[in-house]
Amino acid sequence: MMKEIKRIVVIDLLYLGDLLFAHPFFEGLRELFPEARIDLVANSNFSGIMRANNNIDHVYSYNKNWPTARSYNFAKKLKMNNYQLGINIHGNWRTALLLKLISPAQSIGYGGKGRGIFLDEEVEKNINSHMIEFYLEFLDQLQQSQLLEDYFVKNKVTSDNTASKSSHKNIEPQNSKKAFPTLSVAEDYQQKAELKLKKMGLKLEDEFIVLNTGGSWKTKRWPEEYFAEIADQLAKKNYMILFVGGPSDTERVNYICNKIDNQNMIYNLSGKTSLLELAAVLQRAKLMVSGDTGPVHVAAAVGINTAAIFGPSDEEMYAPRGKGKNILIKNVDLSCRPCGEHECPLDHFKCMRELSPKMIVERLGTEGMI
Repeated sequence: MMKEIKRIVVIDLLYLGDLLFAHPFFEGLRELFPEARIDLVANSNFSGIMRANNNIDHVYSYNKNWPTARSYNFAKKLKMNNYQLGINIHGNWRTALLLKLISPAQSIGYGGKGRGIFLDEEVEKNINSHMIEFYLEFLDQLQQSQLLEDYFVKNKVTSDNTASKSSHKNIEPQNSKKAFPTLSVAEDYQQKAELKLKKMGLKLEDEFIVLNTGGSWKTKRWPEEYFAEIADQLAKKNYMILFVGGPSDTERVNYICNKIDNQNMIYNLSGKTSLLELAAVLQRAKLMVSGDTGPVHVAAAVGINTAAIFGPSDEEMYAPRGKGKNILIKNVDLSCRPCGEHECPLDHFKCMRELSPKMIVERLGTEGMI
């Protein structure tokens, strides 16, 4: 039993959206352990965004492509931090082994499929809600932990007066049960973003709409020609159009931009920003239109309006949440979605193909977003 917890390490090697969804979890964790050092081991592709989270003291970047020896040395280095508590909120074999090598005095987390042998206490993994609630449910279970009972008794922490309630501070007015992430961007990143926009010719007073074409699976991407069409339709309404994306999106974005008629209204930042620079850029936008992919969750977290196009992925689990207006666009007439498949099992891709640019522009108008 633990009465003192001064150093905590959390492991989550999931994707950008998942890390943002964990923000209310970290807010609650900080309230449970106000004096502790809280560190995070995160996927190196997305770890930069978590350095803006004030509830986390240190973020360590882990590269999933590292060879075994490099991963082992990484874990052994972190072991020297002498963590008293390790928390696995990801729960796969890689994170289970990594946490075991880091060797906190006590560990708790998601196991399953035999992975519980690496933990001192296993939490049952049951994903049947939005990922934010999934993480907050872990926080509730943490407070019922036998490992931590002495700590909570000594520090007079109960499930009635802290984390679950406190982690719902950022609440959507229309639904008090839904917490959401908020992302604050430091001044230096805002200055970098402003400079990049100015160099492109976008003035600070210009109203611009962001189009994000990416997606970790092919089936999560709205067709390229549709993005070109919607850019033209929005440009005709006198909106500047800014394309964003990571380095892997650059070739696709260049192809789309070349198909657009209103070239003088089009700007392309794809592959030219860090995640925190992207967040600073998005803060200045009127709206983002995107598939279900990390940057749309960044947009929601900085508080701008989003229109998220959902094809194969489950909006019940992954819908963007933020203080702005976040609408979902999906093909409601299909019984085959959400399938969660990386290739269309029926080979028709109707979940995306039947969502025309005209339909989406009309919906944006109806919602008062343009």
